[in-house]
Amino acid sequence: MSPILTFVLLSAVFFIYYISHEQQKPPAGLRRVPGPPGWPLVGNTLQLTSQPQRQLQAWSQKYGELFKIRIGWHDWVFVNDPGAVKEIFDKQSAVTSGRVPMPVASDLISGGKRFLLMSYTSEWRKLRAIVHKLLTPKVSETFRPSQEFEAKQMIHEIYQDSQKLNEESFYLHVRRYTTSVVMTSTYGKRIPQWDCEDIREVYGLMKEFSDATAPGAFVADMIPPLVEIIPSWLQWWRKRAHKYSERQTRLWMKYWNDLQCAIKENRAPDCFVKQFVETDYVKQGIDEVQAAYVAGTMIEAGSETTSSALNSAIKYLAAFPDVQKKANVELTKAVGDNRSPTFEDEADLPYIRAMVKEILRIRPVTNIGTPHFTTADIKYKDLHIPKGTVVSINQYALHYDARYDRPEDFIPDRYLNHHLKAGAYSAHPDPFERDHFGFGAGRRICPGMHLAENSLLITLAKLLWAFEILPPVDEHGKPEKIDVSDDAYEDGGNTLPKPYRIRFRVRNKTRADVLEAEWEKARVEGYYLGSTRVDAKGMMVS
Repeated sequence: MSPILTFVLLSAVFFIYYISHEQQKPPAGLRRVPGPPGWPLVGNTLQLTSQPQRQLQAWSQKYGELFKIRIGWHDWVFVNDPGAVKEIFDKQSAVTSGRVPMPVASDLISGGKRFLLMSYTSEWRKLRAIVHKLLTPKVSETFRPSQEFEAKQMIHEIYQDSQKLNEESFYLHVRRYTTSVVMTSTYGKRIPQWDCEDIREVYGLMKEFSDATAPGAFVADMIPPLVEIIPSWLQWWRKRAHKYSERQTRLWMKYWNDLQCAIKENRAPDCFVKQFVETDYVKQGIDEVQAAYVAGTMIEAGSETTSSALNSAIKYLAAFPDVQKKANVELTKAVGDNRSPTFEDEADLPYIRAMVKEILRIRPVTNIGTPHFTTADIKYKDLHIPKGTVVSINQYALHYDARYDRPEDFIPDRYLNHHLKAGAYSAHPDPFERDHFGFGAGRRICPGMHLAENSLLITLAKLLWAFEILPPVDEHGKPEKIDVSDDAYEDGGNTLPKPYRIRFRVRNKTRADVLEAEWEKARVEGYYLGSTRVDAKGMMVS
């Protein structure tokens, strides 16, 4: 289509939208959600930068519990109060658990099978029941041997590089750790080194999908009615979308088929997909491609999010040395020098547990909140939210409000009275008792949160037991300032710290000897997933 015709078409579509939406009146006794004025056609899109969370915070302070803006085709209502989150996402979850329609990313690229993007349908509810059953706190504990093993390798790699004065490689060691944990829990497949085919394939797919879902990547995702207005043979985005779809389906099916062979040969370890197969998914009307996409979603959702939280935590720990001192006092008392921490120490490490909550508060995984989609009109107090509205948990507004003293500072102490895991607090009847909103709410709350919390706990415990985390020094030997501002994070909707330099100084020679000895023992012996032994190369040994 010519640029002029495209412009005319888009203008006509937005004009129809503007007239139809702006002339809608809420039911008697209710009022519209307030919000900042926007521009004709583009709404409030141009008022948001590549790091939108601060503007969203400012609007929450001005408008209160809810405010409305328009981004692209849809109205977005941001929810900025714990009580409002409880009411809208929990109590009214039957009609606030949808997903924003994305005809390209969800339908063309994902074939309607990407669990994360599926709307609130009977198919999604069926899959959700299986996923939550396979990712309960009890089931998540079965992967603790894998997490301890990977954490031993991670701190050993960081120690080796610190001896070479390598101040940058830790970033990839953390990413390898989280990818290996999620691949092991999903497919029973270790990732023993960063530079390998699995990493290139998985991260290549995730980057491709991230690019495809970025605002403006596909005009039909910004303006869904275009797929109805423009004949399919004129939809210029289809060719690229089909190329993505074929490549992504091929990769997820490769992992799926490999494990099916292992199951048939009785050499498959305990893992999410093996357990999924044992649910007899075929009788529930679930095909193999759908099952493979559910497993792929676990990898997509669990790899970069946890590594981002860990790399953010390392950055904040270097910026707040007093936090490290308190952690070291706790670790020295509970663990000592002669072994590294294990999950058995968790009850004696309340400060480390609080640290996990604090990093998820100060840097939640997205900076545009957690968006759901209304499938019917709803109301909150005297406010009317129409069907077809994006409703988003505004985590930065919730995590930086007046309940928190010095919210910009990394202060784990604020969580020392929160003894339970995030899942328990998400179900608490008093929404103001929630620890944080990093895992979302309602029926779409993150099912992998128990696995993620375990990963953050064991890695932070082992890192702080082994090392003092220090800022890099300049050419004059003077410590540099650690940047924890928004500028230190990548642009886009996800919270991802830019690669940075840091120094790791081992606590003492005894701990250095222990971490080397523990990794050597683990490397030789491997670990067990259920009854299957996994060696250091990622091979399953019966």
